[in-house]
Amino acid sequence: MIFQLFFALCRCLQEFKICRREKCETSRGMDFGRITNFASMPITLTDCDKILKANEETVNRYKFTSGWTRVGVLGQGRFGKVFLLEKKKTLIAVKVVSRRPSERGFSSEEMIQIQMSHPNVLKLFCWEQRAITLCLYLEYCSRGDMTSSIDDLSEKEVKCYFKQLLDGVKYIHSRGVAHRDLKPNNLLVTKDKVLKISDFGFAGLFIKNGKEIRMSGKVGSKLYRAPEVLQCHEKSYLGPPVDVWACGVIFFNMMTRRKPWEKADPKDKDYRMWAEKNKGIYKKEAWKKLNKASRTVLNLLLEPDPLKRLSFWRSLCGH
Repeated sequence: MIFQLFFALCRCLQEFKICRREKCETSRGMDFGRITNFASMPITLTDCDKILKANEETVNRYKFTSGWTRVGVLGQGRFGKVFLLEKKKTLIAVKVVSRRPSERGFSSEEMIQIQMSHPNVLKLFCWEQRAITLCLYLEYCSRGDMTSSIDDLSEKEVKCYFKQLLDGVKYIHSRGVAHRDLKPNNLLVTKDKVLKISDFGFAGLFIKNGKEIRMSGKVGSKLYRAPEVLQCHEKSYLGPPVDVWACGVIFFNMMTRRKPWEKADPKDKDYRMWAEKNKGIYKKEAWKKLNKASRTVLNLLLEPDPLKRLSFWRSLCGH
């Protein structure tokens, strides 16, 4: 079965044609600011405000932000709270973000996510700017995030979810965006087991004016950071390889229910063994669960050299 998984992953990276198994119940009439070429994506708050103003009439016509009843709290964090809303038996989530009166327009997170439209990326339907808060109306994923079910996944489910993750990541990259915080907590699952990539708080554009640029900042969760991100105080890094690395760690999580190391730093003994290609790593309890095929997948996704990692990713994506 694991060999079938490996070859299925390769086919997936080449084709990326996963059929959508969910039709969202909420209105699809509000795909604001859809951009067909990442070179023309807005890169400033001013540009984004123009898009929002142009779509203001659409919001008023659908009256999307009114008539909802709060039925529960889905989560809380440094950003604010996420509530569950209901209207005419339709459920959605609303993320309420604190905003000072002086903060006008959207942050990079909303600027990026509002332009995404893909089965495996959480949909941002609409917004509502208030005096000191910003309300983001999002798809509701009743199964929560992947951390709540990762210990119970069958091999078949791992294969299905991971294919969807790769499909979503390819789409995000095609829009000139690097997520930079991929982890099980940010992978939501619908009632129909459709994976949705969420939380673009650390996302950024790696394409500007049609040219690829390097990124900076030690962002994301420690376990899922690529080695070049951990060393970013020394130099900048490419965006896409960072997401590919995180996918590799997530794959390891799904297959073993464990983590490969604490962080991708030479000071970490387990990571150092991996980076030095010390086969002793496979004697570790978690690694014993992986056979040759799954190890091959990890060797490709968790390649310490970001350029080699990117080359592998692009070749399978047909770039």
